[in-house]
Amino acid sequence: MTQRVSRKWLLALGVASALATTPALAAKDVVVAVGSNFTTLDPYDANDTLSQAVAKSFYQGLFGLDKEMKLENVLAESYTVSPDGLVYTIKLHPGVKFQDGTDFNAEAVKANLDRASNPDNHLKRYNLYKNIASTEAVDPATVKITLKQPFSAFINVLAHPATAMISPAALKKYGKEIGFHPVGTGRISSIPGTRPIL
Repeated sequence: MTQRVSRKWLLALGVASALATTPALAAKDVVVAVGSNFTTLDPYDANDTLSQAVAKSFYQGLFGLDKEMKLENVLAESYTVSPDGLVYTIKLHPGVKFQDGTDFNAEAVKANLDRASNPDNHLKRYNLYKNIASTEAVDPATVKITLKQPFSAFINVLAHPATAMISPAALKKYGKEIGFHPVGTGRISSIPGTRPIL
């Protein structure tokens, strides 16, 4: 019995090794099967884990959390908070582009946060952003966010997976259909003229 198990493992290992070294397989699309469907690729309108996880492939946020849950800069270079805790000034990494070729800048951050903090948009993640009084593009690489009241954990809101930066040009082009046409700064982009398969 032990010998049979060993042979099965050796056979499986051999097949896996052969497949891993086959160049043709490396050039193919990756297909992943999961037990449920994602609902949208709009991170501001998703409240399920699968949708957020899939959207994270297309988008990046200003900040993120590392493996020890410590804040890390992603699209942001640095930030400061006013002494009264109401104003967050964020410096952005220069030279970043969205997948559609448009610039990621302070105006893009403003467009995303204005959309997210507007109750008329009825986005599922609105509660994360309802404390934002205003967002101002100070210059292309600086954005200023003013809160309605101090909230010491606001930087964690900006690190939340929902706070992803979507191309304002794509938001304008696709409107409420942005969830089927993801355009961010992430490592994966969608194929123009196609829709994600749900």
